[in-house]
Amino acid sequence: MTAEIWLNAFLALFAILNPIGLVPIYAEYIGELDWKTRFNMFNISVLTGLITMTIMTLTGQWLMSRVFQIDIQMFRITGGLLLTVLAVRYIVFPPRQGPRYTREDDITSQALEFAVVPMAVPLMVGPGSIVTGILLLDQYGYAVTLSSLAAIFLLCWIIFQLTPWFSLLMGKVGRMVISRVLWIFIGAIGVKYLVTGIQNYFGL
Repeated sequence: MTAEIWLNAFLALFAILNPIGLVPIYAEYIGELDWKTRFNMFNISVLTGLITMTIMTLTGQWLMSRVFQIDIQMFRITGGLLLTVLAVRYIVFPPRQGPRYTREDDITSQALEFAVVPMAVPLMVGPGSIVTGILLLDQYGYAVTLSSLAAIFLLCWIIFQLTPWFSLLMGKVGRMVISRVLWIFIGAIGVKYLVTGIQNYFGL
């Protein structure tokens, strides 16, 4: 394992996971949540993402070909459709800033649910990142792929911890605008996966 190979794998994962791009979405949602709830949200997002990404990287090819008998293109189509639907949902019906409930356990439950879906899956760990992980494992092997995965999710955790400061810097209007724009791009990425999967599957 050379430094150049490891850096290539790390940068590929950084580009596809795009943790910086998720900050405005998190910033809009956390609102007036207390520090403990925010901290738990960030931890759960990163831990869920890391576990899911590791499992799918190690077993994804086998699961798709042997268990579910699907290929990469079918996975791209489904993942692209999921991202597109999520983007439309959060553009047209955005989550309210902060909690929707008044009881503390309801607030915490909703926040942690948001941390898992959609933040960890499918925004961090979506069809693009899973396919990237599978390809990196095939190209570079276990040591490079798994160590770069651990490093990128550590960086994600650090970036997410800075979300409250980004939130203050952007202001309420800035958070809303940037978040909506990012959801539009996420929807476009979903359409791209969908179209690419259809083209490759049917040989168009």
